[in-house]
Amino acid sequence: MDIAVRWRPRRRDNQRSRVYAWERKIKNRDEVAVNTIEEVARYASRIWRSERGRYGLAKTRVPEFMPARRGQRNAIAFDHHVISLPRGWARTPRVILHELAHRLTPANEAHGPRFVGVLIGLLARHAGYNADALMAEADAMGVKYHVRSIGAVPVSSLPDRVVRVLKESGPLPEMWIASELDCSYMQVRGAALQLARTGRARWFRKRLTLTEQLPAWSREAMQRRRQSESVAAE
Repeated sequence: MDIAVRWRPRRRDNQRSRVYAWERKIKNRDEVAVNTIEEVARYASRIWRSERGRYGLAKTRVPEFMPARRGQRNAIAFDHHVISLPRGWARTPRVILHELAHRLTPANEAHGPRFVGVLIGLLARHAGYNADALMAEADAMGVKYHVRSIGAVPVSSLPDRVVRVLKESGPLPEMWIASELDCSYMQVRGAALQLARTGRARWFRKRLTLTEQLPAWSREAMQRRRQSESVAAE
């Protein structure tokens, strides 16, 4: 289905600045930008085809992606189903999903609650974000969203949630982790045991520590111990 260019009355974009501030707060600093517009189109095409039916656009074609025009500094989702992205920061997964969320919602929605709900769903399903954490941060910053627009999202296990806390805050005692995740210290111990068994984390000086956060000598000792256990098992 082609989308005709037509005039639509736009309501005031009341929470635009709050949404931008929220996105700056939740952005993943490790995300890598896609280099070419062709790579952007391939990445977005797969996501669009998996998402359009959820939002009543099952027969709507994939948006066309174009490089930014001369002097253009912002990412723009045009009403005629074209998305224009400058190089660098605008070609990261989070920004691409932001612009796709504009095309999955009515033009007069702007950065309203329905748009934010769709964006939360996209980030959780396609960029590894935790929907509960995104909603909690939105609540804290006064960003409104429609829960029904989010859709089904992956549910994070407690070990995965613990890993996320440790990545953000570094090694922590069990009670601090329990407080952060609103669970009991016994649940944290269970999650820590699972992480230790898979080699993702271990207790180091009474703090649960991700393997990559351990000192080099400790990682080497772990590796030697695993090798000896493997030999003994044979």
